[in-house]
Amino acid sequence: MNLVTLDQAKLRLRMDTDDLDDDIELMISAASTIILRYLDSAADEFLDSNGDVPTDSNGDAEVPADVQTAALYLVGTMLRDPDGSDTQKWESGYLPPMVVSLLASRRIPPLA
Repeated sequence: MNLVTLDQAKLRLRMDTDDLDDDIELMISAASTIILRYLDSAADEFLDSNGDVPTDSNGDAEVPADVQTAALYLVGTMLRDPDGSDTQKWESGYLPPMVVSLLASRRIPPLA
C-alpha cells in the first residue's frame, strides 16, 4: 500500500547505493500510512476497491502527483532529520506545513 516506490524515493533523495534500502522502505511505508490516514476517505479517489494503491505495468503507484510528492517529502524528512531536531517546526502530532499544503485541497472538507 505504498504511495511511492523505493526507486522513486532513492531518485528524489539522490541515493545511488543500496545501503539504506531497508530503512527507506520502512519510511515509505510509514509516510504512506500517515498520508492515507490524513486523507481518510478522500484517499478513496485513488485506491482500488480493496483499498490498495493501484500500480502500472512498471510497478509504480498510480497516485496523483501531489500525493506522491507529499510522500517523498515525508520520506526525505524522516531520513535527513530522524529526530526532528533540525526541521521539525510544526507541533508534535501534526504534519509538516509542506505536506499539509500539498494535501489540503484533497481533504473532505478541504482545509482553507
